[in-house]
Amino acid sequence: MSHQRMYIIPHCGVILSKFSINRVLTQQNVGPVLNERGKNSKITTINLMRFLNIVLNNLIWFLVFSAFVFFSIASDRFLNPVTISNILISISALGFLVLSQSYTFITGNFDLSVESTLAFTAMVAALLIISSENGGLDIGLHYVWAILLMLLIGIKIGLFNGYLITKVKVNNLIVTIAMLFLLRGLTYGISPGTTVSFFPDGFRWLGNDSILKFGIEGFRGKLVIPVSGLVVTLAFLLAYFHTKYTQFGRNMYAIGADKEIARNNGINVDRTVIIVYMIAGLCAAIAGIIIAGRLNSATPTMGHGIIFTVHAAAIIGGMSIYGGRGNVIGAFGGVLLWAILDTGLNIMRVSPFWIEVSRGLLLLLAVLIEAVRNKYQQRILTINKFSRSKIGQEDQFYWKYS
Repeated sequence: MSHQRMYIIPHCGVILSKFSINRVLTQQNVGPVLNERGKNSKITTINLMRFLNIVLNNLIWFLVFSAFVFFSIASDRFLNPVTISNILISISALGFLVLSQSYTFITGNFDLSVESTLAFTAMVAALLIISSENGGLDIGLHYVWAILLMLLIGIKIGLFNGYLITKVKVNNLIVTIAMLFLLRGLTYGISPGTTVSFFPDGFRWLGNDSILKFGIEGFRGKLVIPVSGLVVTLAFLLAYFHTKYTQFGRNMYAIGADKEIARNNGINVDRTVIIVYMIAGLCAAIAGIIIAGRLNSATPTMGHGIIFTVHAAAIIGGMSIYGGRGNVIGAFGGVLLWAILDTGLNIMRVSPFWIEVSRGLLLLLAVLIEAVRNKYQQRILTINKFSRSKIGQEDQFYWKYS
């Protein structure tokens, strides 16, 4: 079989070679318009679309920078080591939950059950580790085994979700909402009715310990680099390379762009989606470890309602609810933006009611940005002459050799 580069156009349902693409653009709707305007007009249009693409891809970092500068000017208490440390702490658990949604978003799916997975796994670990006088079952399980059990439970929950969605063909919204309520109910059911407190120090290492503490000349307080902040940053970097430079990552984007075309080109769609949900469950369990370790306790209400924050941070970071585009580094920017806004507004002593309003506005902004991005993406898909095709960016074209 010849090694000719083939392009999949997700929303058109066709596969074209590089040469036939040029013919389509020349002979059909776009070609005559571009030919009439001439070569210079054609180049200008393509460059404009590419510029808009770059702007939309990097908008999140402009927003992060703007928010940081605004709060630094608005409050003299923002730009100091303690605030930076608090931001690094804030991104940890939220970051793993956003990472879980980023994986599912890329494949055109989502998982609403992660907040309940977080609470359920944390409660199971607490009951097995902590003594009865502090709300546990007095089993005395070593914290290492409890952590491994949490991770395994998270993976199994993801496996169950993925199986129902791919094999039983149940809608992902129905499955994950059902698991959201089921796991939350189970968490309440197995809890003793009170807060289960006092984890051993080893369990709390990820959520509560720091790697570095040092002072900065001219500022009060010390800059603390939390273990969780470093771990979540490394996790996003690893996920970026995993989704962008591996065959599994390319398969994810292909499935999100057009599932049937991906299946017709030999991609095992069901297996890929199941693995993605397993990764989402794993990330939710890690978030549970971080929050339980930081609070030194587990409650049935842990993570309640955080799924809306998670989706807002992921979408404003460039992830698409339609699947097939976005990258996890942008999603990390969404996490940073959310943490900066939350920390800054609290430092300025803004009323909690107005903080909720700001969160709603941020979610609305995320949806509007996604709508604009999707509108211009369709134009980019048509006008861009496929001079490059990078999986994980906004062009949505998945190529393979056949």
